[in-house]
Amino acid sequence: MTLRLRLIVPLTLAAGLMMSACSEPEPTAAEAGQVLKTHIDQTMKNVRAVDVKVTDPGGKDIACGDGKYKRTYAVKATSGAGSGNPETVILMLVSALKGAGDYELIGTDVNAATQEAVNAQYHTRITVSSPAQGKIAAQGETDCLPSR
Repeated sequence: MTLRLRLIVPLTLAAGLMMSACSEPEPTAAEAGQVLKTHIDQTMKNVRAVDVKVTDPGGKDIACGDGKYKRTYAVKATSGAGSGNPETVILMLVSALKGAGDYELIGTDVNAATQEAVNAQYHTRITVSSPAQGKIAAQGETDCLPSR
């Protein structure tokens, strides 16, 4: 074997191993559910929400079929910052959500009282809303994922 081949073969193997190490395995529903909860709680903290009430504690696998499951989590609260105007509250919620987990908006109607966003890396989808003056809500679910 020539010197050139002796160098290329190990480098090719090393590159292949590095690429396989970069592709992380799909999380379980429980793992993604914990991330979902953390991102929603962080979003509420970032907007200085008060009187936060958990409306869906999640923590349970919901069957999707094909041996996969999803998790959910939801909260409602009162806005602790700004005027409480629903349009302003939505802008604050979207900004806080992006800061919590780098979410991408689905549809960007800037006048909407509800915004939906996804994070492909964490397999989560969160909807934030301002259903009334000074009121905020966030609910989310994971993608359908393996249970183990």
